[in-house]
Amino acid sequence: MNIYYDLIGDIHGHADELCALLHHLGYRPDAAGVPHHPSGRQVIFLGDYVDRGPKIRETLSLVRGMVEGGAALAILGNHEYNALAFWQKDPAGGHLRPHRPWHIMQHLETIKEFRTPELYREWQGYLAWLRTLPLALELPGLRAVHACWEPRHIDYLRGELPDLCLTPDFMLRASRRGTAEFEAIEVTLKGREVRLPGGLTFADKDGHHRDLTRVRWWQNPATAAAYHEYFLEDLPELRNRAFDFASLDPWYYQDEKPVFFGHYWLRGEPQILQPHAVCLDYSVARGGQLIGYRWDGEQTLSADKLVWVP
Repeated sequence: MNIYYDLIGDIHGHADELCALLHHLGYRPDAAGVPHHPSGRQVIFLGDYVDRGPKIRETLSLVRGMVEGGAALAILGNHEYNALAFWQKDPAGGHLRPHRPWHIMQHLETIKEFRTPELYREWQGYLAWLRTLPLALELPGLRAVHACWEPRHIDYLRGELPDLCLTPDFMLRASRRGTAEFEAIEVTLKGREVRLPGGLTFADKDGHHRDLTRVRWWQNPATAAAYHEYFLEDLPELRNRAFDFASLDPWYYQDEKPVFFGHYWLRGEPQILQPHAVCLDYSVARGGQLIGYRWDGEQTLSADKLVWVP
């Protein structure tokens, strides 16, 4: 029997919006309160359940309940990875993700939700559960990843983690810049990045100045006539500059197996990025929409399968 899926992008603690979308998709709670679809469809959650939003605990409970109840699959996002690193001790001292002010601020809403001793014990249980979620999924007919499906990194991760689930030892190695583990995690969970030309920097959505920008890895860079057509940051300083394609890695996603991902804080009308790639993160944590895609086995993706609550 074929199993079809409803894929859902970054939630970031917006449990009310998640419940509304699940209801819109036809999922109804069973006797235990776990939403199931009467046809046997399953959800695939694309990561980023924690941080930013008002109901992180409820979100984790719902996602975990659906996974353990057989109604959903889930993968890790960069915010879950960061949370695991934030709480894992470093043998050299401190934690794998240092408790610097900006790291604390990024994780603050989650910390606040689990601030009592009893809730902290519950949080430790969630951290253990997050380690059971894979970094990506490859299923008959589709792929799911939080930020970027680049085969060389996916293959490397499969070699190190046969079930694509993190281990403390792997995370320790991945916390060291310059390692193959660090690069594979950075690209898979945070996206491909290139250095901005001419020493340019920009302030990201959290106010941090960056000299690297994410790129549209699902698009052939040779087709871009301007930087904003390939870079995800549209910087005024680059709008009139010729696009230097020769300096870039020419790889882009060309497979015909559809890939679903989140992460990129897109805005505006949800759309298919190319016939076999779609981003389902439309900034619910910044006043946007929580987006799903109703997949029925098709290889070529269609905009009329994108779903959100009006």
